[in-house]
Amino acid sequence: MQPSASDPAFSLLLSLPRELRDRIYTFALVSPSPFWWPVKAPPAVLNDQRHVSVKLLRANKQVYREGVDILYAQNKFLFMHPSDCTMFRVVAAPASVNITSVYFRIEERDLRLWTAYLGSKKEERSLRVDLPKLKSLLVFLRCGGLGVPGILGGLQGGIVGAQMQALQQQVQSLTQVIANAGAHIVGGGGGGGHAPQPAGNANQAHPPPPPPPPPPPPPAMPFIQFAQGALGLGGHQGHHAHGHGHHNPPPPPPPLPHAHGHQNHPPNPSPLAQHLAQAQLHQQFNLLPPPPLHPGHFVPGPNPNPPGPQVLGTGGTAHDPPNTLYSSFIRFEREMGVESLCLNLYEALYASPRDIATSTSSPERSKPTPEVKIVCILKIPRRELERLVGMYPDELSVDFRTRDARTRFRRLHGVEVRLELNGSPAVALEDGGDGMAE
Repeated sequence: MQPSASDPAFSLLLSLPRELRDRIYTFALVSPSPFWWPVKAPPAVLNDQRHVSVKLLRANKQVYREGVDILYAQNKFLFMHPSDCTMFRVVAAPASVNITSVYFRIEERDLRLWTAYLGSKKEERSLRVDLPKLKSLLVFLRCGGLGVPGILGGLQGGIVGAQMQALQQQVQSLTQVIANAGAHIVGGGGGGGHAPQPAGNANQAHPPPPPPPPPPPPPAMPFIQFAQGALGLGGHQGHHAHGHGHHNPPPPPPPLPHAHGHQNHPPNPSPLAQHLAQAQLHQQFNLLPPPPLHPGHFVPGPNPNPPGPQVLGTGGTAHDPPNTLYSSFIRFEREMGVESLCLNLYEALYASPRDIATSTSSPERSKPTPEVKIVCILKIPRRELERLVGMYPDELSVDFRTRDARTRFRRLHGVEVRLELNGSPAVALEDGGDGMAE
């Protein structure tokens, strides 16, 4: 068909087959980097989006109908607050219901807000209602800033040191209150007036001296000292092996902390108790001979490779090395809410047997379950990062562009979780980056 200048409705684009038009729409409307909303994306991300031509959709109604679904279905969108996703669906076009890939950038201070939103099942505000066609969810969770890796061991301002100081202040206050109450009873008991303290009764006139103040809190433990001692890399393993090498077999998964004594087993232990229990646990693990006893770490039965999700960073097979750094991070971060976040995501996005048995909408259950991954980002000094890479070469892999280290994704309550260590100062990138960890 020859183009006609007298026909204003003629279009070379619409004269092409639909398959070719879809390829043109994909090339013109899809970006390799996510779209940030409502905040402005970093310059590196904006450079990757320079070729996106959204104005193409204004050509005519047919081009809009054919291209708008590709714009929302094949691009990735990044939100930084739980309300952003809901508000975006309100202000965007109705075709935004076709969004399939989403990034969430979560700060640790907003973790509770995100957990409530991601686990919500309300019709007016929930992840499943806002994004009914979601296929891929990637969560970037900032777990700490520079100089505050409290999860990995107590630098200045770590959570263990802060809770120890608060606990000591509370004990000191209670001790002072008890001492004042005892002095009041001994000094004024019985008379009710001002004369019940005779000078000759020396045994009851003087109250007992107040207890001495508690010692000052210990200095913050350096990160490397924590990694060498608490993670079982110190020089005391030989002494521990003589005392526990023959009558303390490795516990079955999931590993339960069992520090010396059974007098304190709360349902939600504090980070200090987790720290002590985890130190002994990994000392026991490092004493076992690698080949013969590794299956005991993962399965108590005769089957060495049972099906099912991996738990708390343990490998899926008996030949995987023990993930000491990853497991320690998960245990400390459990107090912050990572485990609760995984449980809420699994309950909200993945079908349970009870829901399947009681559900009446078969098309809803026939939809594929979305792929959910969480990247826990921890920013530490680059020298500490290099030491950790040297101590855990089998567990950490280094990105040659950014010089940052990361573990593999491992399943935690049905959700893939990975630990990423960002060194500070960051390495300058010539070709930019995705800006996710900035």
